[in-house]
Amino acid sequence: MDSLFTLYIVGGIFAALVVACSFSFLQRPSLGHIPVVGHSSLLASYWFGKGLEVDHDRFVQEGYDKYKSGVFKVANLTHWIVCLRRNHLEYVARASEDLLSAGQAAENLLKIDYTFGLKISDDYHVSLVQSTLTRNLSVLYGDLRDEIVAACNESFNATHNEWKTISVVHVTLQIASRASNRIFVGPPLCRDPDWLDLNINLPHAIVEETRILRFFPSFMLPIAAKFFTNLSGRTSRGVALLGPVIKERLHHMEAEGTNWCDKPNDFLQWCLDTKRETSLTSLTQRMILINFGGIHTTSSVFSQALLNLAANPRHAQALRDEVEVVVSKHGWTKEALSKMRKVDSFLKETLRFGGISLLGPLRQAMSDIMLSDGAFIPRGTLLAFPAYAIHHDGAMYENSDVFEPFRFADMQHGESEGSGHQMVTISPGLLTFGLGKHACPGRFFAATVLKTMLAHVVLSYDVKRGSDESVPSTLRVGDAVVPNPMAKVMIRVRVN
Repeated sequence: MDSLFTLYIVGGIFAALVVACSFSFLQRPSLGHIPVVGHSSLLASYWFGKGLEVDHDRFVQEGYDKYKSGVFKVANLTHWIVCLRRNHLEYVARASEDLLSAGQAAENLLKIDYTFGLKISDDYHVSLVQSTLTRNLSVLYGDLRDEIVAACNESFNATHNEWKTISVVHVTLQIASRASNRIFVGPPLCRDPDWLDLNINLPHAIVEETRILRFFPSFMLPIAAKFFTNLSGRTSRGVALLGPVIKERLHHMEAEGTNWCDKPNDFLQWCLDTKRETSLTSLTQRMILINFGGIHTTSSVFSQALLNLAANPRHAQALRDEVEVVVSKHGWTKEALSKMRKVDSFLKETLRFGGISLLGPLRQAMSDIMLSDGAFIPRGTLLAFPAYAIHHDGAMYENSDVFEPFRFADMQHGESEGSGHQMVTISPGLLTFGLGKHACPGRFFAATVLKTMLAHVVLSYDVKRGSDESVPSTLRVGDAVVPNPMAKVMIRVRVN
């Protein structure tokens, strides 16, 4: 009887998936007039990719090379993504959210309502990132650097006497997570292994859940989410860890008002100060979302930077000389980072050369539109730029397929500190941080963390490549460019 019941359940779920796929594919906008590169249909992309998004780098580059003056589309399992040209950048940057929506595109791919438990429109935390976080970077810099130094000491666990082999991805996730959470939730939770583990392992779960949810039409998502997500499980785990902290702070606010002795100055407290929400569940879900957006881009770029440093050890001394000179004059301060042009350039070149995604920034057409070149884009279409191909275009960058760490520092020669070639600058030549009014609001925080980590590493450690140099530094997983989890470097405390 139990076996029969299980068979019915499995059969019911399979039938639901078939129905969902049918509805989902029927709801897609008609894009037959736009040339396709790669798999000729969404079904073919799923079948031949065995349910994975494979060969996207090859398909996107092929389309970029072939359609020099027009758009093309690539299959993304459940959606077509129309790739735009560089001449569309200004149009997209200026377009309103009502015309080309970044928020709806994110919801379409991440299903935030069902994977994080938050409405895409309930995003008051974004303004906190843009204003309060950025404004407090100088004030909080000492705490941030202290956490980075402590995390490096513990995670590297290196000595002067011998080279130690480390797994780059594992170590950088630990360091980036601790550094970010020092500002997000403060100590001691920023060092709690369970809290760090919850947030470090979140992306894998989200990717797997959204891969399934994207097959369902919107009216079936509430039911599908109950079967195919673990939102309640991770929320409960998060509340168990963060809940006592929230309760204590709410108690202080009720008893002592807006200010009290030793009141924390961190992102969680800024959320509480808005008085927008006091629910343990919703605040925990919001802090998990903040971690999702803040940790993994930072750790991915830091991983690639370490691998680039190990592969190009001759550049370490130039970085070290710059850091020593700047710190001797200005100390370890947020303002000092703006004078570390070579450190900034090294990281910006890492973003250009590797980056975090083949495509981006992403938008969804909220109404039918006609591009300047006559291309018709139906309502509901997902649009993106082939960012990786643009970053490696010889017309954009000389020696575009070569990692030149001081490329952007050379461009800044003779310019002011507010130069348009800094890592945080939004420009058509580097799309990693987005475009227009929807540019990444946390890029100033990310740059501060990244520059501090790299400056500390070059000043305190020697780094060289691991024994297996055949392991590629990055991998392509769907549209994502990720550091290879098998990649290793050797590290020791600086000898001279």
